[in-house]
Amino acid sequence: GALESAASQLGRGNLAARAPAQGGDEIAAVATAFNEMADRLLASDRARRQLLADVSHELMTPITAARGYLETLTLPDLHLDAATRARYLTVVSEETTRLERLVGDLLDLAKLEGGGVAITLEPLLVSDLLSRVVARHENAAQQRGISFAIVLAPGAERLIGDPTRLEQAVQNLAANALRFEIGRAHV
Repeated sequence: GALESAASQLGRGNLAARAPAQGGDEIAAVATAFNEMADRLLASDRARRQLLADVSHELMTPITAARGYLETLTLPDLHLDAATRARYLTVVSEETTRLERLVGDLLDLAKLEGGGVAITLEPLLVSDLLSRVVARHENAAQQRGISFAIVLAPGAERLIGDPTRLEQAVQNLAANALRFEIGRAHV
């Protein structure tokens, strides 16, 4: 009947399909549960579409920036001084790194959702972790007049965690601080 028809429509991708849920019998209870499931699927589909739009925007931003600088650098009649050319190439390099990070984040997300990411807990020195982050972003920070300082509270010198995931998180924080040029960034 109507419940079977609604289930068939939902199965073919019609997320607006709903079953009539009148009465107080078992069929009405199943129809109500079906409609709740369809509502969750519709909300999930909207969230997925929004995520795709957000990811597309995040990927296009560095691509657009890099393309603009590369097109400028390849103009035959444009004569740039060495410092300007180097600055343009640095921007292209940074945007390429940003793209790599975004794609890596997407791959990590896919692994997390599939249950394929293992967390490795081990002791680590916080100063070593932060030193790698500072070294990675030092040139970009200097170009923007921003300095990093590593300040550790007593007792915070060591921790147990996944070194790769922790470094990734702190690298992202530092990159965001630089991207938005947040005064003097203290990590």
